Amino acid sequence: MMRENISLIIDFDDTLVDVNAAKVILENYEKEFYSEKSNLYKKKQINFRQYQEESFIKVLEKNSIESLQLYSKNNVKIRNGFDRLIKYTCLNNINVTILSSGLKLYIEPVIKNYMSKINLIATDILTEDNIIKFSYNDAFDKDCSPKWGICKCKIVESMKKTNYLIYVGDGVTTDFSASSKCDTIYALEPLYSKCLSENIEVQKFISFDNLIKGIMKLKGQ
Repeated sequence: MMRENISLIIDFDDTLVDVNAAKVILENYEKEFYSEKSNLYKKKQINFRQYQEESFIKVLEKNSIESLQLYSKNNVKIRNGFDRLIKYTCLNNINVTILSSGLKLYIEPVIKNYMSKINLIATDILTEDNIIKFSYNDAFDKDCSPKWGICKCKIVESMKKTNYLIYVGDGVTTDFSASSKCDTIYALEPLYSKCLSENIEVQKFISFDNLIKGIMKLKGQ
């Protein structure tokens, strides 16, 4: 291992949690509108940023941010074993970053108990004069594609200079681009199969306990 510091980057939707939290929320509040936008996105008629912003603006026309946060807290659960992972990373000075293209609005209520021990990089929602605005300041600059908002590759590239990076994710778009720049990948489907098809070395993500074992092996513990 060439870099002494180990850092973990973990995706949120369908990775840290076992559901797509955005989908869970949007289907609950605006099922038909969400279905329409989701289909347009799948057909590549709109990009991810448009899909996400337009969907949540629609929901927030009739619902408060607080109601969405409460719904997320009550209906989105972290995968088993994350508590043990955080205890291990704290004891071993391993940095953990939750990196998501999604919204802090629905992520923060779920990871509230861990916020002092991890970093969160995701999309902010701001309101000015009752106008909803989305902020990507956590990870975006002029070299990033405006189609996604949060630029996961920017974060990976900045961290890789001084860290051995382990990426945990599931997606074949932003997760694939970012994870392929990391030192070790733990992947769920469909990212796992995508990495195999591209001849990229990858470990199948089984559980956070299995991830701990992998890090221990890496550290020679």
